[in-house]
Amino acid sequence: MDSRFSEDGKYFARLSVDGKLKIWNACSNTFEQEFTPDFHLNSPCTCLHFIQNLSVKYKAGSPKKKKRRDSESNVNPKVLLGTTSGVLLLYSITNAGLECTLNSETNQSINCLSTVDSNVVYSGSDQDVLVWNLDKKKIINKWKVGNERVTAVLAIPDSNQLLTAVKNIKLWDTDAKEILRTFTGHKSEIMFLHYLIPQTKGDSYFISGSKGDRTLNCWSLNSSSSNKNATTTFLMEDIVQNISLNFDNNGATQIAVTVRTGVVHIYRHTLNGKSDKPLKPKTTIQVVSDTGQTAEMVTPIRIAGAFFIDNETICIGHGSEILLTFENISIITTKKLNCIVRQDPHKLKSSTQDHVTKIITPVINDSVHYLTPEMSSVSTAKRKSDGTLEVPMEKRLENLTLGKAEGNKVPKADNVAQLLIQGLHSKDKNILKTVLYQKDEEIIRNTVRRLPITTFVPFVQELTSYIQGKTLSSQIGSVWLKYILQIHAGILMSNPELPELLSSMLGSIQNRLSLWIPLNRLKGRLDLLLPQVTGLPQQDACENQIPLLVYNDRDTSDSEEEDIQMDGQSESESEWEEESDLEQMEENNIDEKLSESDDDAMSL
Repeated sequence: MDSRFSEDGKYFARLSVDGKLKIWNACSNTFEQEFTPDFHLNSPCTCLHFIQNLSVKYKAGSPKKKKRRDSESNVNPKVLLGTTSGVLLLYSITNAGLECTLNSETNQSINCLSTVDSNVVYSGSDQDVLVWNLDKKKIINKWKVGNERVTAVLAIPDSNQLLTAVKNIKLWDTDAKEILRTFTGHKSEIMFLHYLIPQTKGDSYFISGSKGDRTLNCWSLNSSSSNKNATTTFLMEDIVQNISLNFDNNGATQIAVTVRTGVVHIYRHTLNGKSDKPLKPKTTIQVVSDTGQTAEMVTPIRIAGAFFIDNETICIGHGSEILLTFENISIITTKKLNCIVRQDPHKLKSSTQDHVTKIITPVINDSVHYLTPEMSSVSTAKRKSDGTLEVPMEKRLENLTLGKAEGNKVPKADNVAQLLIQGLHSKDKNILKTVLYQKDEEIIRNTVRRLPITTFVPFVQELTSYIQGKTLSSQIGSVWLKYILQIHAGILMSNPELPELLSSMLGSIQNRLSLWIPLNRLKGRLDLLLPQVTGLPQQDACENQIPLLVYNDRDTSDSEEEDIQMDGQSESESEWEEESDLEQMEENNIDEKLSESDDDAMSL
């Protein structure tokens, strides 16, 4: 992230990865302020810039007047912050809070900032350049500079010219919005532009650095020159993070370059025409910490920034993003590498004696008894010739035996979170069906509680297909949905895609609820009608049903059976007698009729 010193070197500001502004006082070596914007998560800060005071920086004058102007410029130092949503923030270090907020109403990310005074601010927003007026709190000018995202801008003091950079560099006339010159630039996107104060009339330069090159290029702004290439190239070992400029009494330019590896390269060169070859640093400053092991083993400490105090002194800030230490270092150009040994703030002080005292050696003599878990204080071990005790082999083997587990119970897991994660990643329907068809709500609750955040969206999508299914799958999906909404409601509400995620599910649930009241009415009517329709046939069937088995108790029914049998026998005998009498009378009648017919025949 962006970091830099103020114009006077008193403050060092840095944007952290989480979008917070941190400010240190380099003079007192203290961490002073931390500012967190209200919208730092949705639209974090992208760049920062200290407001320059041109009356101090670029105009010459007597030492007394300059000292007075220096004191006036530091009364209320301010920091400009650009955001990804196109909002410009003006932060006051004196008041420790926002002074004003300006909205471009374009939703374009502000990638870079530059000022010509304390009132007019230039910003690069995507493909446009915006001109802000801090007094009027609005945008006063805007124009498009190309088809690529602007990564760096630089306002030329005491002129109406502006530099914009992507990979190449363009010089603009801000009044006519026309391109005056074009420079070749770098192979990758340019991240910063710095203006060099002209030491002689007619000569002015600027320096550029990119995020992918290990070089700094110096370009001439002389109107009489039409050269599009860099006049001087400074070579280094890694990508540039930030730079600091200074000019000595002889007119030479001093450049302190902080690179990504955490070291500072010092260059000294007099700008006077084109250089034949790239320039290497005069010296390099590196900060290390002593590990305390050997003289060759050291741990590097990263340098976050550097600022020239004078021609022979430089202020460096070294440490981590949380702990920074600022100190003034004398520049020694006679050595190629100045290695400074400092104590690492993350490690506690320790000495060799401390390490020795941590090791406690027990006192051993002839009176020591070795006890096993099954041995008492009266040891049965044998004593060797040298006075030590020897534990028998039997006891040693007993100590090595592993205890058997109690019972033959199979351990049970109280959740299936890992199996569910595996099923979501592989989209295996069999695994998901095995997990989701769990009926124990305690297992369901524990499983949902152990799910990682990355599985919430695919899991809710899978539950949507279950809820839109038939009755059983819909019931299963609703149970799991209930627990994930109860346990992880806060995380789900922070997801901006939640309405789209639940829209189809809510439509299916509303359709089912619309049929709930009619279904309950139908169920009530059926409960009233079915018992009346099916009641009577069931009773008739029971009455006409023949029993499969009849049991008679002989003790109580023998006498009754004998009486029934006697009565039945007497009735049958009387009936037989009556029938025999009737048959006899019929036979007699037939004989009489036959005799009468024979007599008639004889008479004839």
